[in-house]
Amino acid sequence: MVTDLVLLDIESQRDFFSPDGALHQPDSAVVYRQIARLFAWARANEIRVISTLLRLRPGQRGALSPKPYCVDNTEGEQKMPRTTLARKINLGLLNTTDLPDHIFQQYQQVIFEKRAPDIFAHARIERLITELPPCTFVLCGAGVSTGIYKAAVGLRSRGFPVILARDAVLTIPPEWAHMAHLRMEAKGVVYATTDSIIAP
Repeated sequence: MVTDLVLLDIESQRDFFSPDGALHQPDSAVVYRQIARLFAWARANEIRVISTLLRLRPGQRGALSPKPYCVDNTEGEQKMPRTTLARKINLGLLNTTDLPDHIFQQYQQVIFEKRAPDIFAHARIERLITELPPCTFVLCGAGVSTGIYKAAVGLRSRGFPVILARDAVLTIPPEWAHMAHLRMEAKGVVYATTDSIIAP
């Protein structure tokens, strides 16, 4: 078991990565393949995984697009295949600070559902992360300029090293990405390829 790494999977959902998804992008398939490789690596090495699911209410406008996406009880809000592990727990939308004791002794993957992009607006995620022993986060998923950016900057401000798997993140919308990358780099986020992350 690799105890000093955590894979943080931000919104690897059908609306971003499935060909019929509401916000499918030209590079979605390529990025999804790299995310799946990171999950296979995590599974093989018993690396802890924190995953988030964005669930928007019907009629709620998301930060990424005026088009509806990741709406409650639709296909688009579901996680993509190959992004779940056998020992997992989904803690749902409940935004309280309670957590099962010794959660990563029982489960390899902890899934949180949320209404907004910022993981640190979710009290349970905040508590889980701040109570972790020293570790490095590897980030992948969708929303470079929103969820991924907020996660990376929030983790750095809490003293955690962060590696962004640059070929395993989806940029939505592309025109916002440049500034997000500059800010993440300024905060000390390290960029790496999936190949270099999973190399022995």
